[in-house]
Amino acid sequence: MVVQAPKETPQEIMSAMEAVMVNEFRVCQSLLTVLQEERQALVQKDVEALSKLVEQKESLLDELGSNEETRRSCMEKLAQKSNAQNDAMDLMGLLRNLQLTASERLYRLQEGITALQSKIRELNRANMALAQMNLERITALQEYLVSLFSSPSYYQPSATSAQTGLPPASYGMDQRG
Repeated sequence: MVVQAPKETPQEIMSAMEAVMVNEFRVCQSLLTVLQEERQALVQKDVEALSKLVEQKESLLDELGSNEETRRSCMEKLAQKSNAQNDAMDLMGLLRNLQLTASERLYRLQEGITALQSKIRELNRANMALAQMNLERITALQEYLVSLFSSPSYYQPSATSAQTGLPPASYGMDQRG
């Protein structure tokens, strides 16, 4: 006898999707906080803090990717349950078709996630510009310091005997031959 896994109802799938989207919202909030801390570290030129924050960002972005994959899987299940005609239907279109009570909550969550992602993109662009400006400043400083020590004008001998008008020094040696 073959035991089949119980089929999920649209409400169960929606609950799972809601949980994933709540987690995605929280991760976006955390990412926004990390980006704000990154801004402070860039302003303060705190390389150690930047290194830690980059690791945190990578972890959060990995989690967002995982959440997106899970949400996509839930959407496919919902689309199959609702016999959606269009395979490329987005979340909002799918929610309109289902008319479930959880649809409104998911819609609000999606709006919140979109708003947070917009803030994240804006802050990330600003941080990138600040980092680029710091990098350009450091590069210019490095080039200036290298030019100070590699310029041939600083290694020329000082005044020669021809310029001073004095005979060459003999250092006690007889130069007559």
